[in-house]
Amino acid sequence: MRRAHALAAAIVALVLLGAACGGGDDDAVSTGTTSTTAGSSDFGGDGNDVLAVQRALNALDCGAGPLDGKLGQDTLAAIRRFQSAAGIAVDGIVGPQTRAAIEHAATTGSPVCTNVPTPPTPSTTPASGGGGGSTPPCTDPAIRGAITASLLPGEQLTKLNPFQCAITWAVATPTITSPADPSGTNVTYLLRWSGATWQPVDRGTYCDSGQVPKAIFPQACQAA
Repeated sequence: MRRAHALAAAIVALVLLGAACGGGDDDAVSTGTTSTTAGSSDFGGDGNDVLAVQRALNALDCGAGPLDGKLGQDTLAAIRRFQSAAGIAVDGIVGPQTRAAIEHAATTGSPVCTNVPTPPTPSTTPASGGGGGSTPPCTDPAIRGAITASLLPGEQLTKLNPFQCAITWAVATPTITSPADPSGTNVTYLLRWSGATWQPVDRGTYCDSGQVPKAIFPQACQAA
């Protein structure tokens, strides 16, 4: 009976979770090649959003800790533990796949995290050079390389233009030319640090899910 009540509470919490999502955390920003101290994780939304996840994870025996609406170490560990139990990529981020899996688990009661060890914290240390420690490299070569690798045949990056980084997220608006567009067009890229490189990701998916930090949300998500 206690489990049934807990799961019901988790379902209600997830409804609140969906309603609360907006821009991400208000993290410090890195611009160009100058890095500044960043805040917490990539998880978006306000305290109510985090609280909803904590309630759901505790109902699933994942050990998110006190219901305080703060994304502390217990909650981050619980997210990774649930991802491991659910057999999805363990990155400690409540993205669309993890969010859907938590909602499904809260409804069905499975999977639970009982006896699931906490996976190690994903490393964001660059493979070589760059930001050092846990800070991704917010540098021209790193951002330029990621964008260049994603270009279609015939496209060229002619000008990188200023870019911004916020923890493991970055936004850039390079000028891209092609045979059909020799004068070039400024294209907005949202990039996410994979642990070794920056990777362009779909803006619609991550902007709509509320994971993009507020520090870069306007440029990344409100640009044409």
